[in-house]
Amino acid sequence: MKPAIHTFASTVWHAFLPQNVVLVQALGLCPILAMGINLRYGVALSVCTVVTLVLSDLLFALLSKHIATRLQPIVYVLLSSLLLFGTSVSLRFISTEIYAHLYLFLPLMAVNTLYTYRSAIAPPVARSTLLVMLADSVGTALGFSLVLCVASALREMAINGTLWNIPLGYEARFPEAAHPFIGFILLGFMAATLQWIKKLLHRNESQEVDV
Repeated sequence: MKPAIHTFASTVWHAFLPQNVVLVQALGLCPILAMGINLRYGVALSVCTVVTLVLSDLLFALLSKHIATRLQPIVYVLLSSLLLFGTSVSLRFISTEIYAHLYLFLPLMAVNTLYTYRSAIAPPVARSTLLVMLADSVGTALGFSLVLCVASALREMAINGTLWNIPLGYEARFPEAAHPFIGFILLGFMAATLQWIKKLLHRNESQEVDV
């Protein structure tokens, strides 16, 4: 049982940060650049992404043995699109205000590179084990959500001086942060920070080995 838990945890962590789907692989950028301007919207989109990605991978892993190899990427994209539609409709009943802001963008998530990329790697991953498939999808979805929520929070603070629509008590405003190119620059700084941390940890590990 313990080796299985270790495998699950290490796979989740690897997909979550060291190989973060946004900061390392540069996938799923458009939703963050276009919609990541408010923490509430970022959390809502993150929940939709986690539910859609994890369920898509889980269902695909169960069905892949019965699907011809050449059709598997197409089936995965169709499956994720249907699940995304379902989560989008569910969002409408949770918060009409958030749904009204995101409803134009949610259908476009179906062609997000995050899902098209998964359609290519899901078949070989599914041929390993269900545990690895689930762990990889959880780590990928959480990694995307982390970047989206951090970027959304920082841009909301810059644009409106609020966090979760709660005033933070300062007057400085930077409305230009709502533009996608500012989001792109922010992601660049976040990616550089992650690489710096990884190099720092690698250097410390090398020094410990030498000692």
